[in-house]
Amino acid sequence: MDHLAPNNTLSEGSDHGMADLRTSQPDPYAGHLAKANDDGGVISTEDIFDGRGQLLIRRHSAIDARCAQRLLQHRLQRPLEDQVQVKNVLTNADFLVEYSHFLQSHRDIFSAQRHLRFTRELEQLIGGMRLPSVVAQKMTVMKLCLPEQFQKALFSSWLAALIAREMSLDKEDIYAAFIAGLIHDIGFLHISSEILNKKGEASVSDWRAIQSHVVIGQMVLKGYPELPDSVARSVLEHHERCDGTGYPAARDENNLSIIGQIVAMSDALQALRMGVFAKTGRNLRDVLPFLRLNSNTHFYGIYRVTVDIIRKSGLEPTPVAHPQGNSQYVPLLVRRIDYLKQAVNSMKQIAKVLGEIEGGPKGRVSIRTFDQVLNGIITSGMARDELLGWIELIDDNIDDSVLLEINEIELMQNELIWQIGSAQRTFSAFLERECNVDSQMQATLRMHNDQLRESLEKLRQR
Repeated sequence: MDHLAPNNTLSEGSDHGMADLRTSQPDPYAGHLAKANDDGGVISTEDIFDGRGQLLIRRHSAIDARCAQRLLQHRLQRPLEDQVQVKNVLTNADFLVEYSHFLQSHRDIFSAQRHLRFTRELEQLIGGMRLPSVVAQKMTVMKLCLPEQFQKALFSSWLAALIAREMSLDKEDIYAAFIAGLIHDIGFLHISSEILNKKGEASVSDWRAIQSHVVIGQMVLKGYPELPDSVARSVLEHHERCDGTGYPAARDENNLSIIGQIVAMSDALQALRMGVFAKTGRNLRDVLPFLRLNSNTHFYGIYRVTVDIIRKSGLEPTPVAHPQGNSQYVPLLVRRIDYLKQAVNSMKQIAKVLGEIEGGPKGRVSIRTFDQVLNGIITSGMARDELLGWIELIDDNIDDSVLLEINEIELMQNELIWQIGSAQRTFSAFLERECNVDSQMQATLRMHNDQLRESLEKLRQR
């Protein structure tokens, strides 16, 4: 997942007005189980029936590709995970090995672990885990079928627990943050692999399917006495934002939990460190420019503690050279400033028109999202002429200190480009589905949206 997913919200309510998505439609979890079925490792523990009572799979059958194909054509009477058994389910000892391998494989995270003296507490958290059998089953399937997602879960739980400790929360809340961080994306196991692995721009319907993972995750997790009460709510809320631009319910800071916002922060940083940065060699220290642009996205206290963690990590920023020579940074950054100004103009025009119509909840979310991005561009100075003048004075002999400043500007530009893209997707979804205005105003909004999309395409070019 991207570090801040698009925010075309789902409907509100404790279960957001939705039936259990595991039984109200064919469940893609069957496909993951078939993939995990190495040497008959996934067995049905009872007869499995469809929603009309027709027998689909007999008890003690291996859930292979053929069975999965049959299951994927039907709605089920009961959630599939309650009717199967997976062999070699991960134990606490297995998780300890997985975390050890994870830390050894990521030197910057290991350095932060040592500098913050978190090793012993992490081991105690792992050793004290009390995962329900179904949750342990799903994490095992995630490790086998979505290994990159599993690694991201390890990072998110590590950072969530560390943030909770540095905030001086009690042991129960630190444990809740750790578990919620580990299993926050468990709902992805119930989303089609075709959607999760899709290349290029996702459609509006794809994004709605992806966004459903938070609701599915809550459905999977609620009601287990082994889990802290706050875990299911935190999983539901980990894409909510304090300014009301998140999903599934666009809640504001007065209606969000501290554990949910801790997990939201850890999830955002894992998308950077385990996703974007993995391709460039950057380390955990390099998230600071991102954090500066998102100081009010989550609770401010969480932001302050996260910045302190990064600063106490013992890490230094990573100088990243331009693949075609560092002198190419200057024209790149100059072009981007020009295109940022064009995007700002388009967003202002859209926000002005939206402010004059009754756009409903999603229209209001679009306005808030554009306002947030515009404020970030203004306060960061990323479109100011003074910055442009400084960049244009850089000569071809770029030393390491100047390169680090250039890298920081590029990182902030990258984050703003992502935020603009997220706002544009949110607005496009509103325009496509729920914008009830006259044809002339529709045409005006579509024109500004097309102009914004063009600016985005230029901003994304290297």
